[in-house]
Amino acid sequence: MPEEKLLFVEKKLNRWKRPEPPQPGSALVFTGGGQPFVVYEGEQGLTQGELLFGKYSKFYEVDMGDRRLNFDEKLPCADGLEFHAEVRLTYAVSDPVVILRRARTDADQFLKDIAIEVMRRTSRRYTHEQSREAENAIVDRIEHEVRDKGFKPIGSAFVTLSLDEEVKARLVNRKLKDYDFEDEKTQISRNFELNELQQTAEFRLKLNRAGVFADLIKSGDWPTLLAMVDPNDPADQKMLDVALNQQEIDGQRKQEFLKDLKDLIEKGKLEVWQLHEFAKLGIGGLSEQSLAYLESKSESSETEDSQQIHDVKPSISIPDDISRDKDD
Repeated sequence: MPEEKLLFVEKKLNRWKRPEPPQPGSALVFTGGGQPFVVYEGEQGLTQGELLFGKYSKFYEVDMGDRRLNFDEKLPCADGLEFHAEVRLTYAVSDPVVILRRARTDADQFLKDIAIEVMRRTSRRYTHEQSREAENAIVDRIEHEVRDKGFKPIGSAFVTLSLDEEVKARLVNRKLKDYDFEDEKTQISRNFELNELQQTAEFRLKLNRAGVFADLIKSGDWPTLLAMVDPNDPADQKMLDVALNQQEIDGQRKQEFLKDLKDLIEKGKLEVWQLHEFAKLGIGGLSEQSLAYLESKSESSETEDSQQIHDVKPSISIPDDISRDKDD
């Protein structure tokens, strides 16, 4: 680090020669039996007469330029842990007379000691979770102390509070030690039971919904079925897709059965059980009365066919002599 420039330097006072005006970034302070006399940059200072007849015995050149103070420090906090503080401060002399009265030429160390003292008093009122509030309070206190000691902040002081890795590990261990694992186990068990109840309710709801869908499909109530379908529910989409596929298969079966039925009618080979099968497929919706009528017609038709067969049998006469020979 570069060596810190001294806050002020004592100069030799020659009553027969006026001192040169202050250099840029500096001020001159003449002291003696009375009040100190300050000459700032751009001012002429004492006249030759004031120098000869005044009571000034010496004078000082005070550095008025900007200075920068940067340091890190450990600070206590309210919950027994430690903050890691980073401090950045730019400042300058505001009152050269106050600086001379304090007789400190090492400004950085002087302000650092003061800053650490107020930081420690302030930080212990805050927990590690209140680091932002602690930072703001510390900045206010540092800037107040800087002004009180004859300096002025250039811009705002910068303070950052954080936790070191070692402190973080201690915090984790403390939380683990204080944590009530029984409460956690109870909460996990409750969550598990709630999830099981929710899953059971959802499963039963799906079963009930599937049953309603099945009844609507069986009864052919497609308007109600389509009104109940949720287009965003994959389960509803799947059930609807299955129902439509089944309808397509049933339709194909009906068409095939119709063709076979027509062939049987044309050939006169239609039987009652085939009519029952036809009714089960729902084509035409044959009622029980219709089936009973067709059955009676079918039975009467069979009777008439048998009678016709009997009527068309040829009459065969057996000679008497053959008949007698057989009896003998």
